[in-house]
Order: sequence, then C-alpha cells, then structure tokens
Amino acid sequence: MICKNSNSQKKQSHQRFGLTALFSTIVFFILLITSIIISIIGILLIRINAINLSNLSRHEPLLPIFLLLIISVVVGTVVSFMLSRFPLKPIRRVVDAINRLASGDFSARLHLQGLSAFSELAASFNRMAEELGSIEMLRVDFVDHFSHEFKTPIVSIKGFAEELKHDDLTKEQRNEYLDIIIHESSRLAQLATNVLNLSRVEKQAILANRTRFDLTEQVRRCVLLFEKKWEQRKLNLNVELDEVIIEGDDELLSQVWLNLIDNAVKFTPEGGCVDIRLQKGENTVLFIIRDDGYGISEEAQRHIFDKFYQGDASHTVSGNGLGLSIARRVVSLHGGDIRCQSADGAGTEFIVELPLI
Repeated sequence: MICKNSNSQKKQSHQRFGLTALFSTIVFFILLITSIIISIIGILLIRINAINLSNLSRHEPLLPIFLLLIISVVVGTVVSFMLSRFPLKPIRRVVDAINRLASGDFSARLHLQGLSAFSELAASFNRMAEELGSIEMLRVDFVDHFSHEFKTPIVSIKGFAEELKHDDLTKEQRNEYLDIIIHESSRLAQLATNVLNLSRVEKQAILANRTRFDLTEQVRRCVLLFEKKWEQRKLNLNVELDEVIIEGDDELLSQVWLNLIDNAVKFTPEGGCVDIRLQKGENTVLFIIRDDGYGISEEAQRHIFDKFYQGDASHTVSGNGLGLSIARRVVSLHGGDIRCQSADGAGTEFIVELPLI
C-alpha cells in the first residue's frame, strides 16, 4: 500500500512538473517572440530615419522608453492572443464537453492528446461521464420499477373491489376476493415501509443510535420469527452461532438478518436446507446464510443489490426488490461488507462481514 501511494504521488508530481514546464515554455516563447519583433521594428524605424535617437535623447530623453513600453504592450498582447489559442484549445474542448454533460448528454467524451496530464484529465472526465450516465439509468429504472410495483397492487385492489359489488357472488368467492385485497394492501404497505426505510438509511451518514448489544441473541430471535414459514415448507435449519457482542444500531441490523433469512426461506424449495452461521474472528464477525435453492445467475448477481431489482422476472415470489438494497446500505453504515456467492442450480450464500469495535 505504501509503495502504491508513493507511485501515485510520483505520478502526480510528474504531471504537475509537466504542466509547469509547458506554461513556462509558452511564456518564454511569448517573451522571446515579442523581443525579436520589437527589435526588428526598432531597427527598421532607425534605418528609415523615422526615429533619430540623438534628437530624441536630447529633447525628450524619456520618449524612447515610453515608445518601447507602448510597442512592447501592443506586440506582447497580439503575440499572447495568437499563441494562447493553441494551449487553450484543450481547455475549450473540456468546457464544451462539460456543457454537453450539464445539458444531459451523458455520451460526451474527451479525447485529449499531448501531455500525460491532459490524457489523465480526459480519462477522469470520461469516467465521470460514464458514472453519471449509469446513475441516470438507475434513476430511470428506479422510477419505472417503483411505478410498476406501486401500480400493480392498486389495480388489483380496484379490480376485486369492483367485483365485490356484484350480488351474485358466492360466499367463497367473496372471501377469496377479500383475501386478495387484504394481501395486496399488505404488499402496498410493505412497499411504502421499505421505500421509507431505504430513504432513511440512504440519508444517514453516521449511526446515531450506536449501542453494544448481544448479536447472537438478536440473530436467534430473527430466526425464530420465521419458524412458522420454515415449518410450513418443511425446511431443515442448521444454526451455529458464536457468542458475539457488537456495537451498532440494533434496529437497523435486525432488518439485515430478517431480509436475508426471509429470502433464504422463500427461495429454498420445499424440504430443502438452510444453514445459518455466526462466526467470531479476531477483528470481525461473519454472518453466513446458505440455502440449497435454485441459485442466482452471474448476470443477476451484478444487480441483486440494485433498487427494485428482482431476479424472479415473473414476480411469482412476493417481494419488491428493496430488501437487499437496504441491507447493503445498513452494512455499509456499520463499516462492513456484504457479498453473494451463487450459481445456477447450486444454491446461494450471503456473507455479511462486520468489524468488531
């Protein structure tokens, strides 16, 4: 790491020296060209007797100095204006690209040649433009997914509420429609709660409610909350928990465990197995949960932490694609890391690593 930082500092030093040398050279050439032009003009004026130095020095001793100053200013300004167009050309291209980017054209790219500093500037600008373009795509996708997830239960509730107005419905049909309305209402309420939770944790920069608590007991309680679900699906749970005391936000971390356990239970086929482990290390603690479900494709793994992303495109499994986004942000606030290891048909494993403070 020290060697890497040292190389980076040397590179920056070389870039600064290159820019300094460039502008020093430009100034030198401006002064040199100005001096040559003034000398040529002066010699020509003297040779054609337009200036008589003996008379000027006798009657107006300071006039040659004033003339020299005026000619120097005029010539220097003209030369500077003409020569500055070349070194300022890359800067004008940067300004034009920035204006395009500000107007919403995220395809703007810079291709500067010459000094390595210009190449570095172009690479940094292009990387920034690419990141901004990705953020814009995420924003558009977020709006689209949110609109879909929000509109679907409302349309369902409206449709079945209209069906309930018919007098020829049987009691079984009426109860079925009411159950659907209740389910969709719960889904809508859960979506609103998750959006609020995500908004809250994304706005947080620090953890205000840090306390020391028993992480082992917290995970144990979260597992027990899903007892009814795993019994209904006849799942086998293997739980191994080291005794761990951690400092953090009790409420936020519980959302992480609840989400991961819920996903494992939902996506494990009936009669399958879910392994949950809490391993205490020297400076970190690992929460590992693995199921023997259908797994997650490599493409889906790149997006599972995106807002509203659902690997199940058919939406046959309940959820709104916000749980893992919330989990990643909460883990990040605690200075930890969450990662996924999976493959099609090989089950899925989530690993949460948190520092022990």
